[in-house]
Amino acid sequence: MSFIKKYTIPMMLVSLVLGISYLSYYNYKTQKDLLLAQMHSNSLNVANSVSSAIQRFNDIKSTMNLQKLVNDISFELEIFEFRYLESDGTIRNSMFKEEIGTVSSSKTFIETMQGDRKLSSFFFEKRDFVDVMSIYYPIYEGNSLAGIVDLSVDMSEYNLKNGAKESSSILHRQVDIRNLLKSINGSILNSLTILTKTDINDFLSSYVTSTENIKQISIIDEKLKVYISSDKQLIEKNLDDNKPPTLGLTMFNDKLTYLAIVNSKIQQRDSEMKLMLLIDASAYANQENKLRTTAILTSVLALLFALYTSRVIYYSAIEQSREEKERLEHLVSERTKEIELLSKTDSLTGLWNRGYLEESLDIEFKRAKRYKHEFSIMMIDLDHFKQVNDNYGHMAGDEVLRLVSHKIKGCQRETDFIGRYGGEELVIILPETDLATSAKIAETVREAIEAEPVEFESNSIAVTTSIGISSLREEHSDYQMIFAEADEAVYKAKELGRNRVEVFKA
Repeated sequence: MSFIKKYTIPMMLVSLVLGISYLSYYNYKTQKDLLLAQMHSNSLNVANSVSSAIQRFNDIKSTMNLQKLVNDISFELEIFEFRYLESDGTIRNSMFKEEIGTVSSSKTFIETMQGDRKLSSFFFEKRDFVDVMSIYYPIYEGNSLAGIVDLSVDMSEYNLKNGAKESSSILHRQVDIRNLLKSINGSILNSLTILTKTDINDFLSSYVTSTENIKQISIIDEKLKVYISSDKQLIEKNLDDNKPPTLGLTMFNDKLTYLAIVNSKIQQRDSEMKLMLLIDASAYANQENKLRTTAILTSVLALLFALYTSRVIYYSAIEQSREEKERLEHLVSERTKEIELLSKTDSLTGLWNRGYLEESLDIEFKRAKRYKHEFSIMMIDLDHFKQVNDNYGHMAGDEVLRLVSHKIKGCQRETDFIGRYGGEELVIILPETDLATSAKIAETVREAIEAEPVEFESNSIAVTTSIGISSLREEHSDYQMIFAEADEAVYKAKELGRNRVEVFKA
């Protein structure tokens, strides 16, 4: 009893020190686990953001294929069938989406590839019980066969008996089809070049370079084989010993990183893929060191001071974790916005592309219709643009489109919306603008384009344009009606001599 009384205070002090030490250690361990959980949560958020960015990249790349070209041609020319095949018969693109990726089993195609019928020659047959005139048109890259265009035209309106196949109208149609195929040959080769040269591995490498925290992004299968990676040296290789990597904190290039593997929506080679991320964990390591030092110091301080210090550190750590999460989310958001902007912009002219243009047309039309506001559409078509391509080359045509687009932007008001509809056709949406004001703006645009020729490789190319305008009226039920009227006004301007503005008259 005397021993206890003698050493009560020391025992209480020892108990206090042990209690403070335990509390300090407990506080350290809890905060470490919390930071680790926060690191895991952040890695999942980053993984989802990266997965979305990759998906957006694939969406953008998928728009740069031949499908849009096939759909545009088949819609505007009312072709019966139009598809693009690889030289082995695999259907790359088609009017009929369900057959894309299959191998053509057409008897006429097999006969043609076997040499029974020449490529680029017309022949008549029945497809789906309809009389058609068909052609297999070769697309060459250099001297090698890159692919084949399979085109069929409905001939049911012709009487193909008694020599009608040699009639002048059919021969003229064959000439038109050949001219069409020649004109799209370059577009197909350009699309193939874009499709084959755009590399997702380069995209991931650039993504990693542009971020501070992500060190590596890879797509792996269930056997730990790497198919896509920001580090090209890992592609087509298996991870060490075919053993699952240790998730969580690990060392990478002598630096502490956090390894996360999550299920991915990306499909590759019919395998279930996973997204593997290596994220810089130096901030976590620094924070853990701070917590350890604080735990040691608080063990020798008074109870109140130790508890107060632990509380400050706890909330400080939480705040830093929150700020780091917000910074990563902001960074990913900025990258996503950049990718979304690319998907809406025409790469040649810098104007809005057709898809975003049509979306904006629909929105502005509905707004004007609902609130009974003025609304006009201006369609701009460059005069004799085909002659520019024929006389000076497609690069000159591209330069003309870029400079003309720049001139139009110079005439743009703050509320106007300018987009490229296709080819040399440009469209300006004019909200809150009546027909008379639209005509004045159109005349300003026409004069700006005509004012100075386009200089290209010591050639001076005079450029004029025909402009058609139409405005919202009560009987319009959708923007396509106004668009069609503006298009009709363009044709009227061309019929009246070009280089002029025509207003659609109901």
